[in-house]
Amino acid sequence: MSSPQPPYEQVRREILEQVRTGELKPGDRLPPIRTRASDLGLAANTVARAYKLLEESQIIVTRRGAGTTIAQGAVMEARKLAATAEREGGGPTDAGLVALFAAPIVAARARGARDVEILASVRAALAGENGGGAA
Repeated sequence: MSSPQPPYEQVRREILEQVRTGELKPGDRLPPIRTRASDLGLAANTVARAYKLLEESQIIVTRRGAGTTIAQGAVMEARKLAATAEREGGGPTDAGLVALFAAPIVAARARGARDVEILASVRAALAGENGGGAA
């Protein structure tokens, strides 16, 4: 797991992608948390967090005694989540727009702003918020 994403997110995305592509189908069983954690060299809590997020997204269902399976509507839900992730990822970048934003980002960082704050501010500007307290 050599991605900059947290390990739980990598596990979540891997399962999500396997559902989206049909590698995992509704009703298929997932390995128990401890088994998957051992196979991946991760802590059980890391895999448990990924499973919990997948359950909240209605991709998997866990039943005591029956284990964890892929939910019936999981394929459609996985496709929706993938489309959302693609939109939020922004797709391909435009070099001209990147250049346009470079100087303001440098200035914001010089003021001590963190990337997460800069990104939130850009999103607020895109949403039409003027930053002056009035909408």
